[in-house]
Amino acid sequence: MTFDPDICRSLLFVPAANERYLASALRGDADVIQIDLEDAISPERKDEAREAARQAVTHIADAGRVGAVRVNLDDALLPKDLDAVIHDGLAALTVPKVDSAETLKSVDAAVSTLETDRGLESGSVRLIAQIESATGILNAREIAGATPRLAAMGFGMEDLIADVGGAVDEDALYFPAMQTLYSAREAGVVPIGYLGSITVYQDVDRFESWIVRARSLGFEGGFCIHPNQVQVLNDVFKPSPDDVLAAQNLLDAAEAQAEVGVFSHEGRMVDAPVVERARRTMRRHAAFS
Repeated sequence: MTFDPDICRSLLFVPAANERYLASALRGDADVIQIDLEDAISPERKDEAREAARQAVTHIADAGRVGAVRVNLDDALLPKDLDAVIHDGLAALTVPKVDSAETLKSVDAAVSTLETDRGLESGSVRLIAQIESATGILNAREIAGATPRLAAMGFGMEDLIADVGGAVDEDALYFPAMQTLYSAREAGVVPIGYLGSITVYQDVDRFESWIVRARSLGFEGGFCIHPNQVQVLNDVFKPSPDDVLAAQNLLDAAEAQAEVGVFSHEGRMVDAPVVERARRTMRRHAAFS
């Protein structure tokens, strides 16, 4: 399966070589199943995990699901990770600790070489960027425009706050979230994120409040580590029946007013950007139907 940027509400991390977690993920509804070779794997288990990651990607693709792998950015580990997982069936690579556009350009070049060597379609493996430092946030605009291979970008809130200090809360995360969001939107890349901690999975109401706010800010998906979070992300980031009805009514009104640049609908003025938002709602509704 290919990575569709319009369908990435929930990106679930699954540690490589954990068959129980992978089986659970395959039974679940995450839009993207991300096999983790980075933080979830201890240094002495990296080699073992690479082979497991390759097999997991095959299982995910055979199940008709979208599979990604989070690689290690370390120079000693990244080439081995890419060699192990760039094969038919891999939809995307999640690249952590992205500090600059050059980081993504380097990964892009390495992936391009492997695609060519292995007879894969050029550009078929998309990139998902995780920004996890002050430097990366300040370079978010350049990162977002680094390569056409980039499909989505977000921030790793735990590592980011460890770098800048403070608490993993809405105050500390607001600026990096909006910097990431605006940079992604300018580049036509899907923004991934919310103003809370990925580690919170038992307090579903709290997690849901973060996702509702993230949607209102303009985000379209989030990284997660537990099935509880998957359900919240899928439900909140999917257009509601009321959203769909309102969008369709507006588009019907716009069609009836096709020769008018601006018109009134249900007590407010409607122009081209409002119409385009309604079209996007209907596209997302179709993608999740």
